Amino acid sequence: MGGKVLTRTHTALSASNLGFNYKLTWYLLYCSLFGGFLHFTSGYDVGVAGGLFSKKSFLARFYPDFKGRSESPYCQYTSNDLAIYSFLLCPPAIISTFLCAWWIRHFGRPTAIAVCGLFNITGAVVQITAHSSSILLLGRAICGFGEGFGMFVYNVYLAEIAPAQLRGKIVSSAVIWSAFGVTMGQLTNYLVGQREDGWQIVISMIIPAATIIIFNSFFMLDTPSSLVMRGKTEAARRSLQKYRGVEDVEAELSSIELACMNKPSVKESFGLVIKKKQYWPPLIINLVAYTLLNWTGNTAIVYYGPQIFSLLGFGSNVALWNSTLVGGAKILGVFIGMWLLDQRMTRRTLLAWGGILQALFLVTVAIIFATSVPNEKAVQVSKGIAAAILVFIILYEISFMGGQHVGTLGLAAEVCPIEVRPAVYPLSTFSFYGQSIALSYSFTFQLCAMTWGTFLFMASFAAMLFFWAVFFQPETHHVPIDQVKIVIAAHPVWKRFYPPEDVEQATRTLEGAGISPAVSKAASELAVERSSSDEDMPAPTAPARR
Repeated sequence: MGGKVLTRTHTALSASNLGFNYKLTWYLLYCSLFGGFLHFTSGYDVGVAGGLFSKKSFLARFYPDFKGRSESPYCQYTSNDLAIYSFLLCPPAIISTFLCAWWIRHFGRPTAIAVCGLFNITGAVVQITAHSSSILLLGRAICGFGEGFGMFVYNVYLAEIAPAQLRGKIVSSAVIWSAFGVTMGQLTNYLVGQREDGWQIVISMIIPAATIIIFNSFFMLDTPSSLVMRGKTEAARRSLQKYRGVEDVEAELSSIELACMNKPSVKESFGLVIKKKQYWPPLIINLVAYTLLNWTGNTAIVYYGPQIFSLLGFGSNVALWNSTLVGGAKILGVFIGMWLLDQRMTRRTLLAWGGILQALFLVTVAIIFATSVPNEKAVQVSKGIAAAILVFIILYEISFMGGQHVGTLGLAAEVCPIEVRPAVYPLSTFSFYGQSIALSYSFTFQLCAMTWGTFLFMASFAAMLFFWAVFFQPETHHVPIDQVKIVIAAHPVWKRFYPPEDVEQATRTLEGAGISPAVSKAASELAVERSSSDEDMPAPTAPARR
């Protein structure tokens, strides 16, 4: 598996060979840290949601008729009401990603970060003051708008401020906050498990996190790409110098200017994706990446971790404590993935290993459930069996976070050309949250119907990830974000979507025959259209920062 197929890098396009200079500065670290902090609230929400269903005070206040089903340990938490609360975060998130695409074009990335925080604060306040399930669900939906804004803007922001040599680490650093958020959510659930107002405490903890997001958004510069697209080349140069920590940024700035020479609107971006086949590969890659991220099972295990451990016959507190250990494994997995990424493994190698290890651990969990967890009332398994299940779920989480999640976020952020990012990111997020709705709603019903087969179902998608990484995933290791399209155009599968001249130029570039990539045919056509009309050029006094 580790042969040339997985380890090939593109030396001719490496940022160092192209003269892209940088120094690691405190400002870059600061912006990377708090740009990724948007992921904390989404992780915290996932960690909290499943534990809420274990709180008697929460159920008594909003779902007094819920008694749980006891005919099978796999069906204890099968409930339409609880499923609706779980997935209600997703529909508003889908809507808000399209709103965010418009927002960042007119008001800039840092303001979108602040809006994300405002939505989360409002949603949390509505939930903790709710006296009926309808108001509770309204607050949940408001938090969903914040989730959509955060999901969209953090990806764009981190990918564009990161030096190509460190892009994998910087973009994937957001996963640390996601894992930390999950762990803090589950730990908070455990610590306040016996309090009558425990459910209000765990939800209210979103408020200080969102406040931190808003505060730090005021100190983040807009990205060089955004400034170049608005015709502010000198401001872009200063921004790039600030993020790179060096004065000589001309090579990278020229590359950004070349990539930004066409400035399509959101509507035009969607038009390019629909009409120009060469923009289909980045869309397909994003859709597949986020599909596999959903269905390899992590979200289900985190949401319903307390329920999975409860069905083993332990009390809710023990179940929450075990889920907290799983959250700690997520953090460990992220650090392992970041340690491997960029310097020790390429993107594809990391994804391939992540897929095969996840499949192995999930199949093992399925075997243990099938042979040692009877499908009968009030099941009680031995501590040894419960410990074995916990260990393999922890190993699964480490391989998911370190192999798949870290690798996927880096790839999804870098494969999309700048002219179609306003279309591809919302479409990808729409697909991701649409599937999340199906997964969040169906998991407890799926667990009830398929019992231990649920884990085999997840393992099948992990196996798909391995084959995708080997045969379909372009290697973008150390390639500048604005030149990744060259790698895709030369890929044996995806080159079929590109004009022959683009494929030939891309092949020659990767072979070192020329390191100044030509603008793609579609981009060239759009540039010609732009040069013949002034009506779409940004106004000099445009207040927006994209």
